[in-house]
Amino acid sequence: MIKKIFSFTLILNLLIFSCNSDSDDNSSEVWEQKSEMLTNWADNFIIPSYTTLTNNLVLLEESGNTFASSRNQQNLENLRNSFINAYLSWQYVEMFDIGLAEETYYKSKMNIYPTTVSRIELNIQNGNTDFNNSNNYAAQGFPALDYLLYGIENSDELILSKFNNEPQYLIYLSNVINQMLQNTYPIVEDWQNYRNPFIGSVRNTATSSVNKMTNDFIYYYEKGFRANKFGIPAGVFSGGALPEKVEAFYNQNISKALALEGFQAIKNFYNGNGGVSLRQYISEVSTEEYSELSTDILDQFNIAENLINGLDENFYNQILTNNIKVLETYDAIQQGTILLKTDMLSVLQIPTDYVDADGD
Repeated sequence: MIKKIFSFTLILNLLIFSCNSDSDDNSSEVWEQKSEMLTNWADNFIIPSYTTLTNNLVLLEESGNTFASSRNQQNLENLRNSFINAYLSWQYVEMFDIGLAEETYYKSKMNIYPTTVSRIELNIQNGNTDFNNSNNYAAQGFPALDYLLYGIENSDELILSKFNNEPQYLIYLSNVINQMLQNTYPIVEDWQNYRNPFIGSVRNTATSSVNKMTNDFIYYYEKGFRANKFGIPAGVFSGGALPEKVEAFYNQNISKALALEGFQAIKNFYNGNGGVSLRQYISEVSTEEYSELSTDILDQFNIAENLINGLDENFYNQILTNNIKVLETYDAIQQGTILLKTDMLSVLQIPTDYVDADGD
């Protein structure tokens, strides 16, 4: 997964930009509006999304325990359904790489794909469960479960036989699920204390909540969504298609569902769902040059979403049979990147806090 790259020069530029722009952004009215937007983000998006994910991970753990007690086809299906539900709810959380989540590399421990099968197999054979080791980030989380539940053998019968006859696979499965909960609990708890400072951080500085969260939103849209879900598997950055790099490669039939859920999370966050939102904020501070920007962004989202809906449920098959449609979808998503990263940040007077590293 592509990581944020910082430099001394970038940080210095951010500080200069922040000092210059802060003088134009110090009215109590602007600060109040920002605080209302941050309140909406915390109370109606971030905290509820983490809560839903935690609840689904608990259900996943319960299904895992049931499967461990009785390893049959029905319990395997129930465990898989719990996995899918938790994976769908993850799509609403991944963009919130702020606070303790950023400090603990949370998203890297939850959803680096494709998973590293050789590392998983080595860990299973050695009984290694050091999931805080960065070498194991790609051997845990949802992609690791995807492999364990769908990919360790070529049929359900053989998968069940594997779990029944080689208990080390069952142990690793349980450890991965448990670790996902252990990664999540501290972040949920931390938001009880982090919420008020988050809401109160309204100044236009490189470290303020509005600036960091807006950048995290764009970073997810550009990297976690556009590049990881579409660009990399379609071969945009490699000169050739890499279908094995789709999300949920071993299940495959949920790759489109995950993408649509992720895009719904993007649209919800942008629109605000009834609260003060980026869309509303853009409309209120836009100059005449950008008077239609808030609508243009949403229109581009809808264009991209329609193209996603036109893809096969299985992105792996889609790339193999007609990759042009995936590339066209990527291009539509990319147009949204330009609107967000160039035009929206310009209107909001927020500098980009990460450096593009994939040459796009």
